[in-house]
Order: sequence, then structure tokens, then C-alpha cells
Amino acid sequence: MNDDQIALIHRLMQRCDALSLPIWLESGWAVDARLGRVTREHSDIDLAFPAERIAEFTALLRSEGASNFEQMDYGFLAALGGVLLDCEPCLWDGRAYELAGMPPGSCPAERQGSLAGRDIRCISWDAILWEYFGYLDELPFASWPQKDVDSYRLVCATLGEPHTANLYQRYRAQNPEL
Repeated sequence: MNDDQIALIHRLMQRCDALSLPIWLESGWAVDARLGRVTREHSDIDLAFPAERIAEFTALLRSEGASNFEQMDYGFLAALGGVLLDCEPCLWDGRAYELAGMPPGSCPAERQGSLAGRDIRCISWDAILWEYFGYLDELPFASWPQKDVDSYRLVCATLGEPHTANLYQRYRAQNPEL
């Protein structure tokens, strides 16, 4: 399944590149791309895309055969080739694309990851960890699927305890109601 998803990621990246339409991997695939290796089985592909180009992005997905589009409060879901795409818009702030509520630099222009020999855009390490902090607020850690526990631990080990703790303090300061 991972090989099929990597092929799909490469195809989507190539199609988007042809349109100068940047997209970024999020969540589990972003972790793997940043590490440069596949660490686990993946059940979906999480993507960030420029909010102002949603019509172009969804048209591209439809041209690839995507269907079952479902609007969510944060973006949309779609099915493509038996794979769930979980898509979230990022916003241009005059300097860079950013995911709403995330630390600055969440959607770097540079391709900072790699999957199967291809350089890939993915969200920043801080944005990945920030997403996990949000997940902690939604669901107790003990209830997380093992794949998410493993990825979270990999991210924390990669960034180190001081950075993780500092970022968590920033997350709490920005989200005191949680």
C-alpha cells in the first residue's frame, strides 16, 4: 500500500509542479519525508494547498479521478485510487504560505523532505509537532492508534526534549482555552 501511495504522491506533486501549484505533505507522510524513509504503513495522505487556488487544486484532483469530496471545517476529504486524501488550505501572508494557527514557517517553499528518491515539500517539523499537540487535546494519548504514537515519538526524538517542551509551551500559550 505504501508504494502505491508514494507513486500517487509523486504523481500529484509532478502535476502540481507543472501548474506552479505548491502542495505540502502533512502528518505521517510528512514525518517520513523529513526522515527520508518510510517508518510505517499509511492509511491516508494529508496535504496542504494554497487556499486561493482551491478550484485549481480540486480540478486537478478530479482530473486524476478523485471523487467523494466532503467539505470539512478545516478543508476537505476526497477519495483517489482507493486512498483517502485529507486536504487543508494554507494562507499566503505576504511572505510565505502558512497553516492557520501554526508556528511561522509551517509551509516552507523549499523541498525539505524526500520519498523514494524524489524531493518533496512537507510542512515544517514544528508544524508536524503542533498538529500532534492538537491531537492530544482531542483524544487522550492512551487512546491514540499505535501508528500515531510511534510517529509522535519519532518526531519528539528527532527534535529533542528541550525543543519539544518549548514548542509545547508556545502551543499552550496560544491555545489557553484547551
